[in-house]
Parts: sequence; C-alpha cells; structure tokens
Amino acid sequence: MLNQLTLKQLKQALEETAHPSRILFAEAGSSEHWQRIRIDAKYAAFWEQLEKKAEELIGAPPAPPPFSDFILFGTTGDRTRYQSKRDQLYAGVHTFSLLAMTDHRPEWITGLENTIWSICNESTWVLPAHVGLYHNQYPHQIWDQPKMPRETVDLAAAHIGFTLAEIIHFMGSRLHPWVMERVKAEIDRRIFQVYFHDPVPQNWELKTNNWPAVCASSIGAAAIYLEQDSEKLSGMLWRVMNALRGYLSGFDEQGATPEGPAYWQYGFSHFVYFAELLRERTQGRISLLADEKIEQISLFPQFCMLGGGKVVNFSDSAEQVKWNPGVIHRLQSYAPALQMPEPSSLLLPTSNSWVDISRLMLWSPDQAEPQGEARQDPGQIEERIFEGNQWAISKVTDAKGRIVAFAAKGGYNEEPHNHNDLGHFILHVDGESLLADMGLGVYTRQYFQPEYRYEQLNAGSHGHSVPIVDGCRQGFGRQYFAQMIGHHQTDEEMAFALDLTKAYACPTLECLTRHFVWTHAENETPHLIIRDKVSFSNQPASFQEVFISSVKPEQTAPGQFALNSVILSYEEKDWDAEIENVILDSDAEKGKVFYRIILHHHHPRSDMEISFKFSIS
Repeated sequence: MLNQLTLKQLKQALEETAHPSRILFAEAGSSEHWQRIRIDAKYAAFWEQLEKKAEELIGAPPAPPPFSDFILFGTTGDRTRYQSKRDQLYAGVHTFSLLAMTDHRPEWITGLENTIWSICNESTWVLPAHVGLYHNQYPHQIWDQPKMPRETVDLAAAHIGFTLAEIIHFMGSRLHPWVMERVKAEIDRRIFQVYFHDPVPQNWELKTNNWPAVCASSIGAAAIYLEQDSEKLSGMLWRVMNALRGYLSGFDEQGATPEGPAYWQYGFSHFVYFAELLRERTQGRISLLADEKIEQISLFPQFCMLGGGKVVNFSDSAEQVKWNPGVIHRLQSYAPALQMPEPSSLLLPTSNSWVDISRLMLWSPDQAEPQGEARQDPGQIEERIFEGNQWAISKVTDAKGRIVAFAAKGGYNEEPHNHNDLGHFILHVDGESLLADMGLGVYTRQYFQPEYRYEQLNAGSHGHSVPIVDGCRQGFGRQYFAQMIGHHQTDEEMAFALDLTKAYACPTLECLTRHFVWTHAENETPHLIIRDKVSFSNQPASFQEVFISSVKPEQTAPGQFALNSVILSYEEKDWDAEIENVILDSDAEKGKVFYRIILHHHHPRSDMEISFKFSIS
C-alpha cells in the first residue's frame, strides 16, 4: 500500500479522521489490559524486578555520563562506556512509566518526572558513535574539529522521542505540566526542527537498512502523537513515508533482507509500530501492513529460525535471536502463515524499552502457561530461495525428529552490516550450527571502517567458508559480487549455484563457480555436496578452501573430519589440512570458540574441479 499511497490520499485520510481526544495504541490506554498483564503469572518475575529497579533508581539516581566518556568514541573508538551510563540514566523512563501504568504510587510519577527532566537536560540525544554521521569523511574530520557537528536525528534520538511522546500521551495530567511542555519543546527542537524544517537529507534517508525504519518510524510516531494539525501532519508523514519506501526497497520480492534476522526484528518492529499507529489515527483507512510484500517480509524470520533458538546469522547477527511475541502475534493478522517461535526463543520483558516491552506484553496472545517445545513431523520441509538477495534456506525434519538446515548466500560485498562472505554457508543439526557463521564483531569506531573491519575474522572472507584464491581474499565494495547462475527445488533436493569470479580482485582468476546440492529425500539422512570449479590464466601459486566449524574437528580417517554429527569428506591426496583455533569476542558473546579448517591444495592447477561432501549422522 505504501508505494501506491499519494500525498492527497494521506492528507484527506488524516483530515477526515482528525479527533484530538482519540486514544492511540488503544491497548495501552486500557487499565483493564494493564491489570491483566500485571497479575499474569508469566510476567510476575518481571514486575518484581522492575519494582526493585525502580527503588534502586530512586535511592541512587544515576548521573548523566560525563563529557570525557562522550568523546571517548572519537579518541579510542570505544562506545560502551558512554552508552552503558546513558542506558542507566534513561532506564528510569522505561521503568517508572511501565510501573505507573499499573500502579498509581506517587513515587513512580516523581521518578518518571525526574528522569524525563534529566534527559531533557542532555546536550544531545544522539550517540557519540553517530555524531557527524552526515559527513562524507565520517568518522574522520569530526572529533578533531573545534566546532561540534550540527544536530542530527539518529537511532537513539528518534527512539527516545517516540518513547517520550507516547508516555506523555498516556500519562497526561498525572505529570507536572512543566514536564509535559518540556518534552514537547525538546522533541520539537531536537527532532522536528532538525528533520522537518531542514531539507538537507539525513544520512539514513539514503539507505535501505534498519536505520530509516527505526528513525523514520519513530519520528512519524512522535508526530502522530504531538501534531494536531492534520494538514501539517500530512506533510510531516509524507517525508517519513519516503524514507520508509527506501527501507522496504532493501527487501527482495521474497521478503529477505541482507541484514539478517536480528536487524529484521529491530527495523521492521519499528515499522510495525508506526504502521499500527497510523492505522488507528486514520481509523483503518491507511493500513501499511495490509500489503503483499509486507506479508512476505513478515515471513522472512520464520525461514531463519533454526533449532535451539539459533538463526541463520549471516552479516552482523548474533547466533541466537529472541523474538518479540507481541510483534509476531500482531503480524499474524496480516501474514497468517507466520508461526509463533518456540517458547524458549521468545523475548522476555526487560526494563530497557517502553516502546518494545509495552507491545510485547499488550500484543502477545493470551496464554496462561507456556506451551512445550514443538517438534516437527519427520519429512517436513520449509525452504525458500530468496532470489533478490541471493539467499537459500532449507529446513528439514529428519527421521529422528531433528531440525537439519542448510543456508547459503551470494549478494554483494557492500551490503548493510556487510561481511565479505559470498558463497558462504551454514549447516545446522538439532540446535547446533556446526558449519557456522562467526556473526558480528565488537562494535567500535574501527569496526565500521573497512580497512580494519575486513581484517577481522568476523567480517573478512578468511573468517567464512569460502576459498582463498591464489592468495587473494574477497574484496569489499559493490564491485565485488556474486551472480546466481542457477537454482532449483524439488521434493528431494535444493540446488543453488553462484558465480563468484567477481568476488575476488585476483589478477590470475578467470572463473570461479560454487554449486551447492542439498539432498533431503524422505527417509534418508540429508547431505550437502559442494562443487567448486575454478580456472586461472596461469597456474596459481596457492589455493585454499576454508570451512568454519563451531566444534573441534576430529580426523576420523584420511580425508575425513567429524564435526559432531556432520562428517566432512574430501580427496585426501589433494590437500594438506590445517586446523586453527579461534577465540572471538562480539557484542553478543565473549570468548566464543571457532575452528578454521584450512585445506591447502598440494598442486593447484589452472583448471580444477573440487568437491566436498557433508554427511549427517
């Protein structure tokens, strides 16, 4: 619907449904709903922890992070010290507001007012990591300049603007009028004036990743709450919607995003929040979620969900993602085929976001007790080839009732949250991704600079299950890409073929193709065969195949390694095997161990056909 909507239609819908006293996000306006979730047994521990957190904040109000922490990102690249202290300061907004919706104790209101006042006193709502993001030289020529960069709207600023606008909508006269007016003034100054009164594009308006989803949706939500002039609101939302069109263009027609499932949830959740507010504001006339492509996007995470809470974690994604059941349940109204994840994979409420957690609880299905872990029927297959972004995912329930999955990707090496990983794959058995992706790294200033980023195993091609070609790794940039040269799906197999020649800046490489054949015939154990065909203009000096394992490989025979329940087989006479033990830190996990299986070809030739088999026991 978004692509067909005109400004005239938007303006007319807003004007004809204008009603200043209407309650938006109606579930949160119902005291009955809040009382229901307050006494719900599955949330008992959350409310207990929330009260404890509130008492701690009242007893020892957190101080704002100092200037020395703010500039740390510019001097050392560290972003965690400032952001952790900022999170402590902002925690009161989420904690006190959630408690105040279920309990009229005056100390919750006082705590909320004090926290809001402190946030409004902050010099900027923008994170240090995003200061000056609009500069073409970013992150250079920013922190060494005498004048601070102009104000922008980043993820954090947009999110707190949305949060505060929604909270004062529901708190109303319970808050001191000066606090109410201060919030409106600061949102206008820091967000509306910056975004709606300056025609210069925000950096994220040029992107198709999670940024326009979070920023534009949050700005639009705040505008819906605060702007009563429908004509003016239509112009504000029109700019928001143009950014959201760009965001949705980043998904292919099958619904995949190259950012992967974790950033799907972050970005698309905010799009859902905005879309539902707009639907309520227009009394159902504009429903952005009632759209065929939106339905496909809604289904994307279902293909990415593996066993044991693991996901297909290409790009900067953690290996495990906890899903917001409120968002999933709301999307089921628009995408009936979307299934609720297993209970152990569901996000539990925390005190870190009013916007997310209020919807988690208020939108979740009524259910007194969690259901047991679902087991799939043997022979069940769920698979899709996402042609636009060149992902292939196949999940099979084998005769033992295990989820066995294969995923591979092409694309290009300048995707959002990019890794140089064209031709990389994951093989998953019963809750373990045995042929694995290392996932995201540690988010520092340096990690987002290509000259550093792609030397790290997390993001560089040497940390993925792809060849090293005559000493060359894959390059970074749009000019390094894969071409999908074939694919097919039957009841018994999925085949997926990529031309990887353009992934490498190797002067001697003439052609490199990778063919995946994933066989999953009924009553047979699935297996994967990879065939690489490579040709060079001259005999190469070296050729290595690299496979990333999450478990220690055990050599069980010549040309054979056991990776728990996966057996890797190859022609032993052609290769020398090297096992490298790797310990990695990330923003999701510290000290994660991986193993690089590096196969060095004895006598690389100018034309080679190579095959590897991955059998599942």
